[in-house]
Formats: sequence, structure tokens, C-alpha cells
Amino acid sequence: MTTAAIYVRVSTSRQAERDLSLPDQIAQCRAYCDQRGWQVVEVFSEPGASALDDDRPVFQEMIYKATRIERPYDFVVVHSLSRFSRDALHSELYVRQLRKAGVGLVSITQDIGQDASGEFIRKVLNVFDEHQSRENAKHVHRAMLENARQGFWNGSQPPYGYATEIQERRGTKDKKVLVLRDDEARIMRLIFNLAMGTEGRPMGVKAIATYLNERGITRRGRRFSTGGVHDLLTSSTYCGRHQFNRFDSRNGRPRPPSQWVQVQVPAIVDEQTFNAVQALLQSRNPKRVAPRIVNGPTLLAGVARCGHCGAALIQNTGKGGLYRYYACSRKLKEGATACRGLRMPMDRLDQIVIDEVSARVLHSDRLSDLLKAYLKSANSRSADIKERLSRLRQAYKDAEAGIARLLTLVEQGVMDAEDGSLRERLVGLKVRRDELGAEVADLQKRLANGEPAITPDKIAAFAALLSDKLQNGPPDFRQAYVRLTMQEVSVGDKEIRISGSKALLARAASNGLDKTALGVLSFVQEWRARKDSNL
Repeated sequence: MTTAAIYVRVSTSRQAERDLSLPDQIAQCRAYCDQRGWQVVEVFSEPGASALDDDRPVFQEMIYKATRIERPYDFVVVHSLSRFSRDALHSELYVRQLRKAGVGLVSITQDIGQDASGEFIRKVLNVFDEHQSRENAKHVHRAMLENARQGFWNGSQPPYGYATEIQERRGTKDKKVLVLRDDEARIMRLIFNLAMGTEGRPMGVKAIATYLNERGITRRGRRFSTGGVHDLLTSSTYCGRHQFNRFDSRNGRPRPPSQWVQVQVPAIVDEQTFNAVQALLQSRNPKRVAPRIVNGPTLLAGVARCGHCGAALIQNTGKGGLYRYYACSRKLKEGATACRGLRMPMDRLDQIVIDEVSARVLHSDRLSDLLKAYLKSANSRSADIKERLSRLRQAYKDAEAGIARLLTLVEQGVMDAEDGSLRERLVGLKVRRDELGAEVADLQKRLANGEPAITPDKIAAFAALLSDKLQNGPPDFRQAYVRLTMQEVSVGDKEIRISGSKALLARAASNGLDKTALGVLSFVQEWRARKDSNL
């Protein structure tokens, strides 16, 4: 008896759920086989698969079984040739593969025969099917773009932190929008807070993923990964701007920004927080700050400099690591002819610097004197504040103009939207704009209230706390606070010059030490039993 396999397919999972297309195709194909006395040995049903793609699991299973040596069936029966494939090249390749195995392809609605004329007609129909499919895809894509322009969601799975809600109904079509999903939105705010260091030291993406996984928090049933956390932190959706049509859904390639459609959605975090997190992520690039500077045991790493040549002072050991010293990196690498350099015990230099900063800078009276300009009341320097406000507003406008110019270059195709340097410059300008906006708002408030940004009580509390942190804090925190208070420690034969930024001190004294951004550890050192690298 002649045997046959039936293959049926619909393009989308929604069609498979709502339509009767699959059962109807199967029923008609069975009736066709019964009329001819063919025995149906297997039915292959594939819901939600595009015929322009041959990477269909059920389809590939059917081809594999049909081309086996024992040949379990003589014909593959489809409702129409478009159910088999809508790509003319793929269709021809698989038809030839079936024919080589002695299996024929039959369409119950297109009786074209198996002779040469039928072959010609089949190829013509395949070309028409492919053309029609691509035209339909264009129309669907245009409709989706317009749907997004009107602020509606296009039916795919919503981003983490959001759910969909039907806002209105047009005929038989439900128009959906994104709304916050409270349980997931809370987790997203937690992720951004961990990245910002709202309640402690800022965390990197790996530390955040570990933190969430250890507490059994999942991403819709899946564990968090470093890549997944990075994608969440860099998605502008969470500050209220979802970009639709950024990538081609078929090949995953990025589209130019001129084709993007921005959809306003409920924000989970504010734009300033989002921009600050982007700046933190970029600042952790190993090309900018080497991990050894952030994670190493050297307190003054990245700050200490040779007073003779200006090269960095790095760790140098003696007696098999029993003693540690600061030594000129240039002299160590290039020899004594490059720099006569110096070599100083590490503990001694650390203690001298910390003691001097605590006594000469972090003493409340001395710090008040350093920040006296910030202690003046707004009334006594109203003219100065107004002049500064004018400068800040102009700088704010310049930052806005810089952002606009970069976006214009992207739209004109001069720069690639996915270029790393472009993203870095854009984030930098946005952070600068946000900082200027916050400073303008602060000055306006001070001008209106006649109050100083920093009070003597704030300075006294800040000085005592920071001095204690530098003396007694954990090593990694001490390193972060060293870089907060000092920009350079130049060590010579007879003197040590310590320099820093008054603006950074003023901002930390105003905002509080807990709100001051610290560096992020990219890894945490672990002990080893034999103090070597092997377990």
C-alpha cells in the first residue's frame, strides 16, 4: 500500500491557538489520501513557524525520516506548496532531497503533476509564494511601526519589570500598552540601587547577579547572569524610553537610528539614575582603570607618584614578600638610568599620608577654612551665585547641543549607533548635563532660601567620619576614600606633596559620605591555604 506523511504549518503561535487552520489542513489532507487509498503513517504539525526559514524542528524531523534508507512513506502531503516552504531556493533543495530518496511532494490544492510541466509550474508557484510572503512581511512591519508610533505594544513578550494591558479595542484587534509589574519592578529598582551603591558600595554586574541568585530571585524562572544584568542596566526602557525596531528580527542585525521608533512607557528609574549607572559601567572598562588599581592591596595605587620623574609608585617586595615597598615603576622597568627613584616601606608611607590628611585636611577647622567659599550664605554672595548660575546654564545648553549634534551625526549615517566611542561620549554628555542641572537647581534653591550648601556642623561630622574611615575602614573602602580625598601623592626625597579637589570634598560634605560614589570591585580576593594560586 502507498504510504504518506502529512505536514501542516501555520506562521504564528497566535494562529495556532485561535484558528482552526491546523485541524482543517489535517482533515483535508486525510480526505485526499483516503480518496486515493493511501495510508497516512504520520502527521507532522508545526505551529508558529515561518516558511521563509528552514530551521523548523518539525520540518527537519520530517525531512530526516523521509530520507532514511527504509523510506517509511512514499509521499509528503501538504495543503499547499506554501505550507512546505515560501523560499524558492530552500523549496527546490528539499524537493530534490526528497526525490533522491524516492519520496514525492504533493499539494492537495495545486494538482500540478510530477512531470516536467508540473516541475516548471511548481517552481513558478514557489517564486510567487516567496514574493507574496515578503510583501506581506513589509505590510505587517509597516503596521507594527505605526502601532508603535501610536504608543502601543506590538505583542511580543514584555520586558522584565513590565506586563501588557489592553487599552482599547479596534474591531477585532486589541491595542495593548506596557504597565508596571510591581513584583518585577521592585527587583529592577533593587538592581539599579545595587549598581549605584545606594546602601553601600556600588556593585558590578557579576556581583549583582550573584547577590540575586543567592537570594533565590529569578528572572521569570531563570537565574540571573552577568550578560543578562548588563542588558537590563543598559536598556533605556527602564527610564521610560523603549526603542522599537532597533534590530532586524530575522538576522539580529542593528538598524540605523533613523528607523527606530521611541515608545514612551512607565519609568522604573529616573533618567539621572539611569545615566549615572551608564557612566559607572563605562568607568569600569579595564582600558580605563586596571583591575589591580581597584582590587590590589596597595592603598595608594593609582595615586602615589615618584617625585623625580612623575611615574607611578608600585608595589615592590623584599625577603620573599615579607616586606612591601613603594618603588618607582620607571626605575624598576628601565633601570637606574631612567630615574634615580626611591624605595619606601609601604606601611610607613600609608601611615604618613593618612595622618597628614587627617590632621591638615580633615580637621574640622582646617576643612572649614578650605571650604569657606561654600560656607558663605547666599545673601552675602548673591551676585556671585547669579553669575555662576549664568555660566552653568550656558554649560547646560552646550551639553544639550553636544547631545543633539551626536544624534544628528548618527541619523545622517556619519557615525554608527552601536559604536562604543559614540556611546561613551553620549553617556558622558548626558551625565554632565544631569550634573549641571542638579547644580543649577541647588544654586537656585540656595539663592531663594539664603542658605549655604554646607554648614559647619556638616563639615565637622563629615571630617570625623571620613578620618575614621581612612584610619580604620576595610582595605577596599580605604582605597576608595583615598581616591575621594586625594588626586595625587608626589613622594620626593625630603617632602611629600598631597593634592586633591575642593569640589569633591564639598560635594561629599554636602551629600554625605554614604551617598558618595565609590569604586566597584571587579573581583574579591580569596585566601589560599599555602598562600599560592593553587587549591
